[in-house]
Amino acid sequence: MIEKHTFDFLKGIAAHNDKEWFEDHRDDYERAKANLADVAGRLIGAASRFDPKVAKANAEPTRCVTRINRDMRFAKGKPPYKTNLFVMLNSVGDYQGSASYYLHVEPGGCYAGGGIFTTEPKALDNIRKRIAASVPKWTGVVESREMKAMFPDGLTSPGELKRAPQGYDPDHPAIEYLRMKGFCANRKLTNRQLQDDDALDVVVGTFEAAQPLVGYLNDAIAG
Repeated sequence: MIEKHTFDFLKGIAAHNDKEWFEDHRDDYERAKANLADVAGRLIGAASRFDPKVAKANAEPTRCVTRINRDMRFAKGKPPYKTNLFVMLNSVGDYQGSASYYLHVEPGGCYAGGGIFTTEPKALDNIRKRIAASVPKWTGVVESREMKAMFPDGLTSPGELKRAPQGYDPDHPAIEYLRMKGFCANRKLTNRQLQDDDALDVVVGTFEAAQPLVGYLNDAIAG
């Protein structure tokens, strides 16, 4: 599924992260991007079997592959290129404003999963309200046997509040979740797993396990 040349390109950009090297290897980048677009198309078809909204929300597979250029307006002092590529599949619209399924491709740091990493304030507020109002339903999703088996590290977040969010009881039974700023379930994968013949099944199985979380979060965001 993920071809060796894609990993080779990403190893190269990690070692030589400058414009001159990138331009000399632009053809390698285009080849890697085409590989990811092909993977995106296959994942869209497979994921649509358990989440029918995916096909409609991701009509163009090439748009599901993230750009490798870093936005230097917000990354001054950092190298100009990322050292990874993402395939992002949403089920409701723009993945930046909702929960999605994703495959992170980076040599030695691959993973697949579902959730929302960067959360807009209103969306985060809606998620917290939904969790606080129905703790059993939330824990039934994130602490289910299926979730724990597929995602043994539990949920990850880009950050957590040191105290309870304003308006919430510090002793609330779901306070560990209410302090989170994002909600992601990630499954670590090796380079080899993503190159094996059953790679598609492995990633799709991961997405399917994350579907209850993705659905819960998007329902909460919608209000």
